[in-house]
Amino acid sequence: MVECSVSGVLVFGELDETRVRGIEGKLRSIVMRAEERGRDSWGIVTMSRNGEIKSIKSLGKASETLPNYPRILDTDTVVAIANNRAEPTTEYVKEKGLNDIQPMISEYVVVSHNGTIANDAELEGKYGIRKISKIDSSILPPLLEKAWDGSLEGLQRILRDEVVGSFALAIIDRRRPGKLWLAVNFKPLYVMWDRELNALFFSSLDTYLEDPDKPPWDANVIKRIEPYSVVEVTRDGGWRVLRLWRDEQGKPRRVLVVASGGLDSTTAATQLIKQGYDVTLLHFNYGHVAEGPEDRAVRRIAEFLNVPLLEVNMDFFKIVRHSPLLGEGEINRRRSGINGAEFAHEWVPARNLVFIALAAAIAEAMGYDYVATGVNLEESGAYPDNEMEFIRLLNQVMPYAVGPNKHIELLMPVGHLVKHEIVKLGLEINAPLHLTWSCYDKGPKHCGRCGPCYMRRLAFKINGVRDPVEYDLPVEVEEEFWRGARPYEVPKRPGQ
Repeated sequence: MVECSVSGVLVFGELDETRVRGIEGKLRSIVMRAEERGRDSWGIVTMSRNGEIKSIKSLGKASETLPNYPRILDTDTVVAIANNRAEPTTEYVKEKGLNDIQPMISEYVVVSHNGTIANDAELEGKYGIRKISKIDSSILPPLLEKAWDGSLEGLQRILRDEVVGSFALAIIDRRRPGKLWLAVNFKPLYVMWDRELNALFFSSLDTYLEDPDKPPWDANVIKRIEPYSVVEVTRDGGWRVLRLWRDEQGKPRRVLVVASGGLDSTTAATQLIKQGYDVTLLHFNYGHVAEGPEDRAVRRIAEFLNVPLLEVNMDFFKIVRHSPLLGEGEINRRRSGINGAEFAHEWVPARNLVFIALAAAIAEAMGYDYVATGVNLEESGAYPDNEMEFIRLLNQVMPYAVGPNKHIELLMPVGHLVKHEIVKLGLEINAPLHLTWSCYDKGPKHCGRCGPCYMRRLAFKINGVRDPVEYDLPVEVEEEFWRGARPYEVPKRPGQ
């Protein structure tokens, strides 16, 4: 079962005819919208408060056949689950019966499934059970009837340890009519609380639940079921969540830090070491103007911190070009660097997105759990890919960007800090700020007039400490600027 929509509703409180009509109308609308992910067949199964099950199933699109069915819900209904199926090439069934149409129904358990069960044959042999049809999803109801004790913890164990494949699931059990279980690994599932109807709707995409262009005062609350989690919902308002990641207690927290050799990533790496992470630096040589001094800086920083360094030499940005940092155009040095600090004159197209994608690939292949960057609040004023929201949204995408059961999280240790706060933190945690390179140019000294140089000098001055790097500025200018600042003290290496 490759591509389907899983939908349904859990009803709260006592139903009257008005609410029944409202809930049914909403459910029909959701199922018909959800045919975007499944056009070959559809089905809806309802359960009453005493566990009685009713089902309607049909071939074809829901929008074409569902309107022909008069009534689905009644005042005794407590839950309904539905499915729109797109029949994959590998599971084509020429002559379909009701058992080939989801949701799958066994004696007690009903399951609506989106995804693929890759070990259905193995589960049949292990538990002495048989699929309801040729479709792999049909192994799930008999499996749950045989191996599940009805608890959330028991469902977590089965989905985490026994089932191989992909899934978004809606599960109901005739023996427990007041409960609904929803579970996902990397298949999507959203829930919506409808205040007016006093009902919890769910579907595979949020846009199936409600018009996203509604004004906020007319909209209901929509929440994504977090990837790799299982939820138990009860009609009395219970909501319990367990994660489906395998427990690896005692495993070191390995993090790949995308390191430029500058203040931000160096402070971030040092902070992570202080917090007990197993740090490796990852540096990209991408043909930029400051490649030489940045490369020398990051090597010295890795040596100082006594951490491994991975370097990637890439010519991808030779194709991209269109940036002063890649040799096209002039670095902005107007107003002593203020202009460069306040606007992204030196923007490299999608650079941070490219770096994070490559870092995630390396992390997945080499067994790292985290990727960290030096994105920060100060530079987010000019550079959109330094915004905290950029990392937050990428973290939401990450479960779909890596392989099944792989867990990679993006960290931003200085994402909430401005430049002078980063310098302050770096000084407090003994980060090797004296080894860093911030200038957009290739040296041999920091130019002192580009955006990063301007922010760096001012950040150190605000902290009352003279920047340990040299600037290509007149001596009298430097002496006047640093008047009253105390000398920088070179920190000891970790462990000394």
